[in-house]
Amino acid sequence: MKILIILTGGRSGSGLLQSLFDGHKEILQFPGELLFTDEIKKIFKENSPPKFVNSFINFNQHFFDSRLNTIERHNKLGSLKNEFYKVDKNNFKKRFLKLFKISKKTNLDKLICLHKAYEEKANNLSKKKVIVLHIHDFIFFKNYLQIFKIKENTKIFLTMRDPIVSLCSTINNWLKYKDGIYLTPRTLERNFDTHFNIFNNLHFLRKKIKVIKLEKLHQSSRDTLKKICKHLNIKFSQSLLKSTYHGKKWWGDCISQKYLNGLNPKFKNKFDEDLFSIKELKFLEKKILPVLKKYKYPIRSEINSEINILYFYPFGFEKKIWAKTLKKNKLKTSLSIPYFYIRRILLLGKKNIFLQNNLPNEI
Repeated sequence: MKILIILTGGRSGSGLLQSLFDGHKEILQFPGELLFTDEIKKIFKENSPPKFVNSFINFNQHFFDSRLNTIERHNKLGSLKNEFYKVDKNNFKKRFLKLFKISKKTNLDKLICLHKAYEEKANNLSKKKVIVLHIHDFIFFKNYLQIFKIKENTKIFLTMRDPIVSLCSTINNWLKYKDGIYLTPRTLERNFDTHFNIFNNLHFLRKKIKVIKLEKLHQSSRDTLKKICKHLNIKFSQSLLKSTYHGKKWWGDCISQKYLNGLNPKFKNKFDEDLFSIKELKFLEKKILPVLKKYKYPIRSEINSEINILYFYPFGFEKKIWAKTLKKNKLKTSLSIPYFYIRRILLLGKKNIFLQNNLPNEI
């Protein structure tokens, strides 16, 4: 069975892509992000199958009652936004233990049996060819690599969007969501890593990666999805054109505070020119110039050789985030500002180990 890993290059439609796989007869997946946190690493070290599956269920309660997954809006599914899904935990556990009893009992077998157990119709399992893992962030992918080896039949999709627009979306939307409670110095530094260092992080796996551009997924949906099916060696299905989880219409996460109606052939990126000074934009675009050229994204500034590789000044949006952090009067988070600021300087000062001609190809 093939493993498909979905990673993200920012706010670039990884959840949308996974929602399109929902209901495909040849695909197994949990509905939403399966985050390989430090806790999941500990769970996979458990040798007792009953304890393992109980721990997995307890850590991922939202897969069994979607009303718990509010941030991804799995509590507001369906055409009227009032539906959810439930999966019986006891039946899931019984199916897992039965499947695992006849498996080879490796960590990969555990993973496969978890996915097969989540499929409630046992007669459908013979048709399944691909397990989709929406791991999302590189930080969780590193943990995945510590649990599993990358097998020959593993494929990786990296969802991409115009990186500068993606950063605009990240800053503006996360600052608004619950008054910016989740956009801290730590998560901001992680977003810098995602937007400007992801191809350095994944360079050792570049031959296994295909880039899925959000723009093309929306604007050329059928053609893009057919190419995805060919790459995965599965049949194209009309179900791929619908954004659902458990067969119920999905409206996107709540971060943007808008309800997104699936694939949109009129999709356009919105660049917030007020978020950056000219100097900031020049620096950031120079940092990812090979990426912008490779994937044919716009270059909005006049990049020249005088731009320093290190940018010591705080970005305007960094100051906004710091101001929100200080207002919350959380001492530990406030004291972390200088630490993550220095980490950001060093992160963006790293030399790219990729060139335009050795970046992963689009699907």
